[in-house]
Amino acid sequence: MTATALAFAHPADPYATAPDPARLRVAALAPPAELERAATLLLLGAHRLGQLATDGALAAPWPTGSAAGVRARYVANCLRELDTFLKGLLDQVAPSPPDRPRRHNAANRVHDVAYRTPTRAAALPAIAILADDVARLRALGRSRACLWHCHGLVRRPDSGGGAWMTAGWHAPASADLRRYALGDHLAPSGRDLIGVGSFYHQLVHKVADA
Repeated sequence: MTATALAFAHPADPYATAPDPARLRVAALAPPAELERAATLLLLGAHRLGQLATDGALAAPWPTGSAAGVRARYVANCLRELDTFLKGLLDQVAPSPPDRPRRHNAANRVHDVAYRTPTRAAALPAIAILADDVARLRALGRSRACLWHCHGLVRRPDSGGGAWMTAGWHAPASADLRRYALGDHLAPSGRDLIGVGSFYHQLVHKVADA
């Protein structure tokens, strides 16, 4: 079952309060239906990832052998669909102007919105989003690609000539994102993925309140 289907599954034992679309506001007004649907989908996807990582398929220790590759691609697919849901929300909050090609990288699009690069009508206010959020989105992109294409084997650093790849989850007992040396394997734990779900949950409110 894909992350999209899981997002709409009825939670049996939610790990946190289910998202309430009625709380979403844009410029202190009720959001239009398209924005509400896009925000709700991302909230549900983030919420469901947290459930899977708390007491579902992603709560168990990382497997070994061929099962490790299956887990890596499953996690990558969940992360990829959350990224797709974020792009859907950005399409509503910051649509690309007709004379400008659409940017496909969600991290770059969030950066554009945060720092007022002209990707939407000038009348709309820029959101207050930290540079750390954009950096984490880029780290999640690297993690997703590593899990999908290399089954988690770290082959590329953050930048050319580097020795480390920064992942999209925090290091143990730290507020910093975890770094992996070339040749290490990504094996995000349930706690790591709960943190990723919480990150998207917070991010959707920042973007929807733009």
